[in-house]
Amino acid sequence: MASENAIDYDYRSVDDETGLKDAISELKGKVAERKALLAVDCEGDSLSRKGALTIITVATEEKVYIFDVLKLGQLVFTSGLGEILEDKSREKLTFDCRQDSDALWHQFKVKLEGVLDLQLLEVIYRRENPTAGSTVNTPRFSAANTRGGRRNRRSQRPDEVERINGFGRCIELYLQDEKLTKIKDKGKRLIKLDTKVWTRRPLTDDLIHYCTVDTMAMFRLYNKMKDVNGGEQARLRVASEKYVDLYRGKTERSFDEYETNAYLPLDIIPDKGTLDFPAANTECTGCHRRFPREEFSITQLRKGGQKCRVCKEIKRLEDVQKHREDQWKRAEEHVYIPEGMSDHAWHYGHEPWEKPWENSWRW
Repeated sequence: MASENAIDYDYRSVDDETGLKDAISELKGKVAERKALLAVDCEGDSLSRKGALTIITVATEEKVYIFDVLKLGQLVFTSGLGEILEDKSREKLTFDCRQDSDALWHQFKVKLEGVLDLQLLEVIYRRENPTAGSTVNTPRFSAANTRGGRRNRRSQRPDEVERINGFGRCIELYLQDEKLTKIKDKGKRLIKLDTKVWTRRPLTDDLIHYCTVDTMAMFRLYNKMKDVNGGEQARLRVASEKYVDLYRGKTERSFDEYETNAYLPLDIIPDKGTLDFPAANTECTGCHRRFPREEFSITQLRKGGQKCRVCKEIKRLEDVQKHREDQWKRAEEHVYIPEGMSDHAWHYGHEPWEKPWENSWRW
């Protein structure tokens, strides 16, 4: 399909071999020409190693390329896009790259590299600007985390468990662009109504607009946050490298709440002022990641079944929900019987000594 203009962004839909060859040549030219920063996003049916990757969108700051992987398959990557995605020296903006990376590697053997993940950058930015839509109850490493001038054991610092924001929420908070928000919301509604929408062809204009927004808005978000704390590029690179491999590097995935949830996984972003992580030697029985032994309480370690702070929060929320459901069930089972009425009358509609059938014999 020829280049078109949508919502002020120039884009090109690529769904045949001729168009693919031209688009890759054009994209490589732009990349080589200015060492351009790229934005990358994938869509699919339950996107992951098990769910089909059907669309990959790659953008420069001037143009969006929407590659139809459902139609073109592996050819999309062997024609040159795989080389671009695997180039460590070519920085690529993503937003929560975990599922995208998992799908690219396990379905197409493409190892996404050179990532700067904006979901992580937003967490760094939020820590430095706690009024910017913060979802953290208290600042990390606050006085609440110290005792006698010494920091508490990791297991005693639950306030360091942080929620992560979705891309739509970040657009609302930091870009405050109603047009982009409406396009995102419309796309979300379509996906909610039809979970197979990314497997249907042709793509609707609304979905094409959704793809363009998902990549082009990344540049604006990055420009808004990139200078936080005097620039956190090195720390962001280290964090993104761990993030991009978080699902991809697993031999097996659980796909449960301990693995996929709305919290920042621990030990992904290095502490401020360092690029290192503490030595990890003890496995969490929830997410099955390894952490320093002090991540777990002494009681947990003694009894076994130790869970990291994020997994403890997930378990707590599960317990709360189960308690609510049990209460609802008990409430439904409890039947109110009016005062003065016997159980027999409630169940059968009459008292034992009454003979309502006799009335039915009277014509």
